[in-house]
Amino acid sequence: METSGGRAARRSVTLRDVAAAARVHVATASRALDAETAHPVAPKTRARVQQVAQELGYRHHMMARGLRRGLSSTVGVVVADLGNPYTAPVLRGIQASLEQADHMALVAESRDESKALERAVDHLLARQVDGLILLAARAGDLASILGWTARVPVVLAVRSLPGSGVPAVTHDDLGGGRLAARHLAELGHRRVVQLPGPLDVQSFTDRQEGFAEAAAQLGLEAWSVAPASRPVFDEGRRLMELALADGRPLTGVFAHNDPMAMGAVRALREAGLGCPADVSVVGYNDVPMADCFDPPLTTVRLDGGEIGRRAGTAVLAAIRGLEVPTSSPPIPAELVVRSSAAPVTTPLPGAR
Repeated sequence: METSGGRAARRSVTLRDVAAAARVHVATASRALDAETAHPVAPKTRARVQQVAQELGYRHHMMARGLRRGLSSTVGVVVADLGNPYTAPVLRGIQASLEQADHMALVAESRDESKALERAVDHLLARQVDGLILLAARAGDLASILGWTARVPVVLAVRSLPGSGVPAVTHDDLGGGRLAARHLAELGHRRVVQLPGPLDVQSFTDRQEGFAEAAAQLGLEAWSVAPASRPVFDEGRRLMELALADGRPLTGVFAHNDPMAMGAVRALREAGLGCPADVSVVGYNDVPMADCFDPPLTTVRLDGGEIGRRAGTAVLAAIRGLEVPTSSPPIPAELVVRSSAAPVTTPLPGAR
């Protein structure tokens, strides 16, 4: 057969070609090349089929396979903020789980806005994703999320909705807040302020409660400014400015995530205060490059990769019809001590 350019057209390699070259039945070749059905095939046979397929340049026809099963082999993932450095490790963890089952993630961003979340999910459902992983849930989104659970399996990650019955993979944010308060207390800080994230997000509510509880037990004078509208650098900077304008002397700050902590350090410098010389700052998440910040950021590590892997595993189980617990033990919090929090060595800023 000749093309208009005079070259022979190459016939696409079929599953039958692979089976013949590997000397197996077509059904065996099909199972060996599918991560979800390969387990009954002997390992040596599976390896031979996969090698032959690679050598011949065979490619799965994902759409045809999905139509046979009524599945697309895709999972929709909605994150709150693609600009947050913490997002990347979570997405890598999700994909690490999904690719083991020959699935891939379709990623969208809500910008932490409910309307944008709804639009993103509508688009993903229109593309017939097999399930959803949501990293952007806020309390006001509950009704929408429950509606989506009637169409596809939904798993929440990082941010839970307690009492909703929607499976969630979370971090021990209560424990993380306690760790931050104890660390500041051990450094001699007695007047400390929280810069809260949006309190319609469960993870930030838990961090606030954990910090306040431990601070009270340790005899600290602790208070909070009004919560951020979004947990971003600019809001951390603004909240730190509010705390300084309040006039109450302070030496320690707990910001509910690392971008907010970095914004707080910027505000301190603009006010002529040093970190940690005048005010110590503790963040949350341990985002990539937090150790390269000036000063290197003391923070509570939230293992994003592990949260992503667990969320991916959970949604795959739900897609297969397996029961997924609505609550599971949270991933433990871990304090990472660096240089942005130090012992109290100077009088309280603003003290008379």
